[in-house]
Amino acid sequence: MISAKQRQLVMNQMQRDESKVVNIVLTDARQVAGEIDKATHEGIFLSDGRQYRYDEIKEINGLT
Repeated sequence: MISAKQRQLVMNQMQRDESKVVNIVLTDARQVAGEIDKATHEGIFLSDGRQYRYDEIKEINGLT
């Protein structure tokens, strides 16, 4: 599970005008990639409709 500080880094990244594409490693070792639509206290929501809770996420863009 990623820390609150790491969640804040992801939310800060979303505020930038640059790419919002992320690579996510899940706790079950699956890897997914996509464009972030929003990040809330509930988790990460991708623009294609997928969503991941923070307790499912092991790593985002190399942040563990």
